[in-house]
Amino acid sequence: MKFIVKTEKQTVDFANKFSKVVKPPLIIGISGELGVGKTSFIRNLIKTYKNNERVKSPTFSIVEEYEYNDIKIVHADLYRINKNERNYIDFNSYYSDDCLILIEWIENDLKLMRNSDIIININILGKKDSREIKLVGNSLNGKKLIKKIKNDF
Repeated sequence: MKFIVKTEKQTVDFANKFSKVVKPPLIIGISGELGVGKTSFIRNLIKTYKNNERVKSPTFSIVEEYEYNDIKIVHADLYRINKNERNYIDFNSYYSDDCLILIEWIENDLKLMRNSDIIININILGKKDSREIKLVGNSLNGKKLIKKIKNDF
């Protein structure tokens, strides 16, 4: 499923809508070129749970955690991970019924990518702020969620 957003505000709106349909437990991988807006998308998604949250890019820490009333969010960034590097972090220790795991640069861990529920690929289109956001469901839960998004958006 593909969506086109033409402005940063439309990206924020998409993240807001997306946050209303995602339900843990879920692993979502986000891919795209450097500077395409992966962190911005995740930052806006997390801010739907707490508007004044300071969302840091986990490029150097690899993982940042956020806890709210009914949801725990794990934001990971695999940019500095070598393709298919082993034992850099144990995501199983984060996985729980109330956890949403968001992983930037998911393509650097193909096994984790295959085991993600949803892959979001963001591509820059011809114009500066225009983006194509493509959603692919890997798991049964991911496919159900994408079907719901298709119906709700």
